[in-house]
Amino acid sequence: MPMRCQAHPSIYRISAAADMLDLHPRTLRNYEKAGLVTPSRKGKWRYYSADDIAWIRCLFSMIHGGGITIASIGKLLHYAPCWEVAECAKEKRGQCPRYLRRSREAR
Repeated sequence: MPMRCQAHPSIYRISAAADMLDLHPRTLRNYEKAGLVTPSRKGKWRYYSADDIAWIRCLFSMIHGGGITIASIGKLLHYAPCWEVAECAKEKRGQCPRYLRRSREAR
């Protein structure tokens, strides 16, 4: 599973997230199936957070703007955390619980 920041509650169902991103819900399911995003689950419903939405925008940009395949992104995330793959700004990394935990563990 990719490392990613999760600071906001998961409140958007898949249809709302897809509308916000101007994507088809099937695209979000494909990203989930590939292990690139892991929405919260409550019963049969998927819920996305604002962080998930930002990450999906980044994924979409890498896939469609950068020409990187979904499979390639999955492999990259296996070897490097998301903040290195997506080149997050230091300010954003400073708010990421996973980044902060990894920084503490490295000391």
